[in-house]
Amino acid sequence: MHQKIKQLLDKHFPEETRTGKLQMLASELDLMFRQQENDIILLERSIDLASDAMLERDDAAAEHQELFETTFGSSSEAMLIVDFQRDQLRYNAALGELLTVPSHFDGEISMTDFLQNLSSQLETPENFLSFLRHSHDNHAAFNGELLLKAGRWLRYSVKPIVRGDSLVGRLWTLADITSQKQAERQIADFKQELKHAHELAKMGEWTFDCGSQTFLFSNDVLELFGFSDEHKYMSLEGFLEVLDGEHSEDVRRQFRKCQQYGETIQAEMQFTLEGRDCYVILRGRLKVGSKGEDDTIQGVLQDISDLRTSEHLVKISSHFFQSSMQGNVLMGRHKEILDFNDVACGIFKLQSREFSQRITERLATAWTHEMSINDIWRTVIETNHWAGEVYFTCPELIDKTIWLSLEALRDNQGKVVNFIAIFNDITESKNAQEQLHHMAYFDSQTSLPNRFQFEQFLSQKLSAPNLESHPMTLFYLDLDRFKFVNDSLGHHAGDQLLYLVGQRLLEAVPNATLVARQGGDEFVMLLTGQLNRSQQEQIAEHLIAQLSEVFTVFETQVYIGASVGVVNLPEDASDRVTAMRYADISLYEAKNSGKGCYVFWQREFLKGSTPERVQLESELREAIVNDELVLHFQPKVEAQSGKVYGLEALVRWNHPRLGLVYPDRFITIAEESNLIIELDRWVLNAVAIQMSHWRNLGLPLLEVSVNVSAAHVTRLGLVDLFRSLLDQYPYLAHCLEIELTETAIMADPDQATVVLNTLRSWGIKASVDDFGSGYTSLGYLKKLNANTLKIDRSFIDGITYDHSDRDVAKAIIALASSMSMDVVAEGVETQDQWEMLQSFGCKYLQGYFFSRPHCAQDIESYYLWPLQGQA
Repeated sequence: MHQKIKQLLDKHFPEETRTGKLQMLASELDLMFRQQENDIILLERSIDLASDAMLERDDAAAEHQELFETTFGSSSEAMLIVDFQRDQLRYNAALGELLTVPSHFDGEISMTDFLQNLSSQLETPENFLSFLRHSHDNHAAFNGELLLKAGRWLRYSVKPIVRGDSLVGRLWTLADITSQKQAERQIADFKQELKHAHELAKMGEWTFDCGSQTFLFSNDVLELFGFSDEHKYMSLEGFLEVLDGEHSEDVRRQFRKCQQYGETIQAEMQFTLEGRDCYVILRGRLKVGSKGEDDTIQGVLQDISDLRTSEHLVKISSHFFQSSMQGNVLMGRHKEILDFNDVACGIFKLQSREFSQRITERLATAWTHEMSINDIWRTVIETNHWAGEVYFTCPELIDKTIWLSLEALRDNQGKVVNFIAIFNDITESKNAQEQLHHMAYFDSQTSLPNRFQFEQFLSQKLSAPNLESHPMTLFYLDLDRFKFVNDSLGHHAGDQLLYLVGQRLLEAVPNATLVARQGGDEFVMLLTGQLNRSQQEQIAEHLIAQLSEVFTVFETQVYIGASVGVVNLPEDASDRVTAMRYADISLYEAKNSGKGCYVFWQREFLKGSTPERVQLESELREAIVNDELVLHFQPKVEAQSGKVYGLEALVRWNHPRLGLVYPDRFITIAEESNLIIELDRWVLNAVAIQMSHWRNLGLPLLEVSVNVSAAHVTRLGLVDLFRSLLDQYPYLAHCLEIELTETAIMADPDQATVVLNTLRSWGIKASVDDFGSGYTSLGYLKKLNANTLKIDRSFIDGITYDHSDRDVAKAIIALASSMSMDVVAEGVETQDQWEMLQSFGCKYLQGYFFSRPHCAQDIESYYLWPLQGQA
């Protein structure tokens, strides 16, 4: 009996007083308590087992979670988990790298931030975002492709995450399929090119099933020959029936050998089908079938009907041969004359009856500067063709220059069967060409090389790789009393004196590399070779002495003198522009020293007697090379909201001596010295590098406008520069705008139109700067297809109180609106100006009221990071 029940019985019912019923009750209670204790034991054991199972499940869940996190994070496949309940997205490193998600998000990003980042990269973001909105409640999996602005393609696969009947999220996987797309495009292009090639060659494909002995003709064949669809399939016997008798058996034999021995099929034949006579070439090759498949023969059918008119064409060709304006001669394989025309007789000054016998001896006297006539024939036999200018030593042709084209014709075995010679008498055009060359490269008064030839020669020499081992000395001469002689005796006497000076310079230094007239009464002399200072001084003194001797001009004795500037190359300068400038400065110093003397270039001239402008030019040239230039950016804002929408890039010179130098101090110098081209190149490259840096930081890419000089906008070199930039930074195609003034446009409006329209086709916008201050033709303005007009700040200054400025601004805005162009008003400095321009319909504003130009770092802090945060 249970111990507690026994204690209760003993306490309340002594053993001698207990009845049978009480004893029975005690027994039942004892049984009931024991049953409860057993139940409790079983329950405890069940709880222990359940607890162990829960612990095992938690451990397994933790392991699965850890395995998922490891797999998700380290997977090379870009993955994104969208949690609708938390409006939060988790992504792995592969996706962050693929979509250039800024690193500070660290694997978790809000839906808004993610869509902002993705939209900035998509080519058509509005289409994709609309698709997402419509698919929000879609429980099905779906796939698709995305095109990014940078030209990359992404493929995405989306699977739903469902709990119960509710869609709680989605799992996205993305992969870069740009290479696959490019390969598909190349295959498509190849197929298209092959189709075009077949169309040009008038051929189409066919397949012959060796098992069923049946042809399958492609649609190209049906179209080419105008056959109906019922002829798409044709048995071999049916095909042979339409052939003419002489070809039918040959084709049957070739098909049999092809199937048995793999021999190639090639047969020319004629057939008639659907009332049309066709001349064709049939070609085919055996393709052995894979296991369980029949062999096939694959080939092409080419229409050569047009070639059947060859007899008529031969007659026409013979007529052309005879009536040609060129001298035509047809020779046999042994160079015997088979045919010729009258023009050939005239060129070689021979009668037609004697041409065949005497032409060979005259051709034997032909020669070129590089080859003899035997070398020419050897080249023709080896390469089948030769063409070039030839001269003759025979008396009858010694004054002629002939353009000779020789060609060897070969048979199917590759043996020469004929030679064709075509002659053109180019004596007159050659003489005219030489005259034009002399006019272009030589001075008409002195017969010396002119400035153009000298500058070309000097540039070539200075760019030679062995310049250091072959130095040069440049002597720059100016006649001291030439103007007096010219004014006293007249221009004819002056011209004669210049000629005599040139001849005396040639005689004075006969070993000079080049003597040229630079212009006016200035001459240049270039000597190649290592000369010490003493030798150079002797030459300079000799030149001055020779030019100080008496000249006899039209029986009048005159005396002049000369001053000389001397520059050592490449020691003093390594480019033509610098060399000539230093020579000019040295000559200037010589003339200031009293004339009749010489001065060697010294570096101190730049800091001494040389004007500051010349010194700044030299320093600017070094600044571009030494990277002393920096970019500043001025924001442009929307007139309606005042929000920044773009930037204008402005160059500054961080001068080591003068500090920060603004463009108005050095742009004019750059334009006058042709440094402006290099300056433009530096600015454009620097802008591209800076925008690439911002992009790598995950910052939004605002539109950046860059000023381009008048010298650059009319050169195709600007097109090449942008092409190379877009090849390196393709995502900048729709982020760059070039600004050019009206003066730049009207310098060469037609060429400017070509350049700007080419850039526009690539996505580069154009803006006409300072509009209203120049004289742009509205016709050219329309042809330019410019995107934007910038109202000159001179009209903005007085817009609030000057009716004329106000009317001009309103007119420009109305003009731009009628031509679908935007307007930017620059120089806005007050709230009143802003409000008035906005009321006129001006779309964009720029000026100190909104922001002064800032360096790139300040632009990031003040404008770009806040924009990125808002996204």
